[in-house]
Amino acid sequence: MTEADFAIERMVRSSIGSAFPDDLFIGEEFGGESSATGFTWLIDPVDGTVNFARGIGYFCVSLALLEAGRPVAAWILDPAQDELFWAGPDGRAYLGTRPIRCASQNALGETVIALGFSGRHDQNLASTVVGGLLSAGAEFRRLGAGALCLAHVAAGRLDAYLEPHMSPWDAIGGLYVAACAGATTQDYFAAGGLAHGAPVFAAAPVIAERLLDLLPAPFSGTP
Repeated sequence: MTEADFAIERMVRSSIGSAFPDDLFIGEEFGGESSATGFTWLIDPVDGTVNFARGIGYFCVSLALLEAGRPVAAWILDPAQDELFWAGPDGRAYLGTRPIRCASQNALGETVIALGFSGRHDQNLASTVVGGLLSAGAEFRRLGAGALCLAHVAAGRLDAYLEPHMSPWDAIGGLYVAACAGATTQDYFAAGGLAHGAPVFAAAPVIAERLLDLLPAPFSGTP
């Protein structure tokens, strides 16, 4: 963690809390709980903290809004590039004021797939996933900020993003933006993601089923 992680989360909680005092919060640094009937804000103050701390310009601030436990809006801010990816209750995704859609690439051999793996994940799973992608001729990247990768899936810059486990403050905002941009996703909430995190899969729909056929559990199966 860095001082920025704590400072940003405090700032977001203070600003939103003063405007909406009845809303609840769940943040990476200070925890919290969700509301079964009202509004809950999910905050990841710096997703990609290792990149941020080392001066690598791939990190973001992720914010999502839940109503009665389901997402209704999300914002992914890339401060290094001054880009804001977001989606609201109308189910449309934007980069700034411009509507965005996920990629339409239909050849796995021409795709770029982003991966999220860390020491807490099964290393054998990582090897199997990478092997499957290599066998299909797909390019893959491990970029170090899952929420920003999901935003880039929404914008069509990446064709898919996979991670065996993401915490809700990391995952829900980016998944909502990607889904609003037309990406195929698996049901993060049905897998218990809000309570304890879950696998994340988001892909351009033209490749989603074929990509899942290459992948072992926890990704394989019906989106």
